Amino acid sequence: MEPDIATMPSKESKPLCLPPNLTVEKFSTFIERTEAIVGGPENVTIISKASELIDGDYMNHCKAHDMHAVYDRDFFVASAVICPRDVPEVQALVRLANEFSVPLWPYSIGRNTGYGGTAPRVPGSVGLDLGRHMNRVLEVNVEGAYALLEPGVTFMGLHDHLVKTGLREHLWVDVSTQWHENCMISK
Repeated sequence: MEPDIATMPSKESKPLCLPPNLTVEKFSTFIERTEAIVGGPENVTIISKASELIDGDYMNHCKAHDMHAVYDRDFFVASAVICPRDVPEVQALVRLANEFSVPLWPYSIGRNTGYGGTAPRVPGSVGLDLGRHMNRVLEVNVEGAYALLEPGVTFMGLHDHLVKTGLREHLWVDVSTQWHENCMISK
């Protein structure tokens, strides 16, 4: 199996596709500051070579380009993939991206491959992988019949939480095909 691009740390500072109107030097500064926000290079992947654009499969898909590309394989490609660990990091990243005028392309589990998956619509955008670390059930309210979730919680993750906390007898998850693999907010 090919490596998951979103779990490979950044090694090079020159991306295959720069964000619009950004120089390599400004991009490098943006990445340095990004790594400081998200706890180091292990949560930042720069897409530096076309060979890194591995389609993968439904469970292990590329988070840097459109695996169903109609245009050239590297047309809808991210310059980098960032994996924030919590809401304050997301907020800091949005402020930083605004400061540098870097387009962000947020996604959670990113398996909606019929719409291009995690591929940015603006070439060179920075992919914001909200599903890798942010996958906690924050609250389940039985009376109101709702759950407050981080973006990476899957149907199976919520189901497991309901079983573990004894709430499964009060609430149920309306499931879809392959329910255990899908992100809750993608429905």
